[in-house]
Amino acid sequence: MIEARRTTHIPWHRVDQDVGVGAVSYVSNDREAMMQSVRLPGEAFLRRSEDNGETWERFGEWPTSGRLADGTRISRSLPGIYLDPVTGWLFRACLEGVVHESADGMVHWFPAATTYKIFLQYSLNEGQSWSEPEQLIIAGGEFDEMHWAPQVTYGENAGVIMCDSTFSRSDGTIVMPFTMWRVPEEGEKRYLGKFARLVLHDEEHGAWERQDAVLLGTWREDGSGIDWDISNYVRVDRRHSIDGACEPGACRLPDGRMFMIIRTRTFPDSDVETPGAKFYAVSEDGGHTWTDGQMLRYEDRGAVYAPASFSRVFLSSKNGRLYLITNINDRPCYGCDPRTKLQIAEINMDTLRVIRESVTIIDQRHEGQQESIRFSNFAWQEDRPTGNMILYMTPTTGPTGSWEAGDIRDTPRSPDCAVPPHCYKYEIVLPD
Repeated sequence: MIEARRTTHIPWHRVDQDVGVGAVSYVSNDREAMMQSVRLPGEAFLRRSEDNGETWERFGEWPTSGRLADGTRISRSLPGIYLDPVTGWLFRACLEGVVHESADGMVHWFPAATTYKIFLQYSLNEGQSWSEPEQLIIAGGEFDEMHWAPQVTYGENAGVIMCDSTFSRSDGTIVMPFTMWRVPEEGEKRYLGKFARLVLHDEEHGAWERQDAVLLGTWREDGSGIDWDISNYVRVDRRHSIDGACEPGACRLPDGRMFMIIRTRTFPDSDVETPGAKFYAVSEDGGHTWTDGQMLRYEDRGAVYAPASFSRVFLSSKNGRLYLITNINDRPCYGCDPRTKLQIAEINMDTLRVIRESVTIIDQRHEGQQESIRFSNFAWQEDRPTGNMILYMTPTTGPTGSWEAGDIRDTPRSPDCAVPPHCYKYEIVLPD
């Protein structure tokens, strides 16, 4: 039996604003010292805990945006943090890119999808100090600051990392999931329906195919940085997703295989065969090559219906079982909703199918809250003393309108949005 216990982690006093944790990680292999990246209205910063998260102290500011002389907005993500389990060395990684805003303040995903770069910093002293930022560039003579990964060139397309899902192989190689926007070929069929404007906020470019991979990193001997290789790209066919594979999470299984969970997306007018399903891929050679995306199913072969939402998988050190955390629905759905329930479920490692009776609610919509409230986009960390999983999550506003009427759209926070502004901490108590 799985149990989820919720407490308020960071309280906030205004419903039209919110607060959140971007990432969390231990920073020492010998002590229960931790670091979080945190956002509050108008500011972001790092903070440390020396007592396994019981108390926290602010530890450095983190500017998340700026303006160039021509008014262009530069966006900088909160950093992800990874502690190497062998060396005790740390890296933190963030995205930097150009974003445009429309007159109503809506951020367009172009040109971010063509300008993101990844920057890393390194620490050999438990995060007390950090190196200067270094752009992540795949090793090899053909790659540089502009063409920094296979099929990725600044100004044409981009890629993003999932630092929170990073892990290490038994030989010390770092494995970090990655997504890239593939540049469409001339004449290629892309989704350009009405929801490109309402949901993607970009009816000119439509939905580009995204493909997933993992980056494979090796520390330099002096700890001055990491040299990176990359796997093949994982695809989900256009028959199943309007924009391919996205936001991968991955982990290593006891038999050496690697398992990747994949986000996909469909719209009512997108002519796909499988609305609202999760997909997965498998590697049997240490992450160098992966299968194409396959539909995730229950043991009875039913599809695991889910919106286009954040998903993570992990192998529990407490009981050795494989778990999935995501939004699971009873029926097919479109776009990014509903996310009114966040669940955890066990995956059978032999069949790679979800055990239906293991699905457990972590949090869900309560009476009086917004009908389309979202429970998603959490930071997470396995607790060392107990082996339980810890999540940090802030509920967010969902969309208004309906797919049927064709007027679905995201809604900002407001004083009467009925969505709590607090960041909650969830302890997911796993069985032994």
